[in-house]
Amino acid sequence: MNNQIKGYHDLTQPEIGGVHPIRTGIVHIASHHVQVDTHLRQRCGWCGALLLDYALDRLAVPEGQSPSPHTWPTGHLIEVTTDASWVIPHRDGDQLPANACAYSDAEITT
Repeated sequence: MNNQIKGYHDLTQPEIGGVHPIRTGIVHIASHHVQVDTHLRQRCGWCGALLLDYALDRLAVPEGQSPSPHTWPTGHLIEVTTDASWVIPHRDGDQLPANACAYSDAEITT
C-alpha cells in the first residue's frame, strides 16, 4: 500500500529478527484485570509487570459515559514504552516478537 513512501513502516510486518525498527518497548501478555475496592490493576501474565493501575475513586467520568476504565484484552500482546502502550497484532501459535518479556531477564521486566 504505502510501502513505497520514504520512512513508511508497516507495523503489522516485523522486520528480520522480529523487532520493528521504530519499536522500542517491551512486549507483555495482558492478564486479567483485578479490582479490589476502588483500585484496579492489570499485569503481564508472564512476568508480572504492571500494565494498568487505576484509583477508581479518582477518575473523572463525563455524565452518561461508562465509569469503567479501559483495560487491555486478556491474552493480547501489549507493547509498552516509557510514554505509550498499544496492542501488537498477533495470532495464537505465532512466535512472540524478539522484544517480548518472555525472552528478557526477569529483573528487567518486573
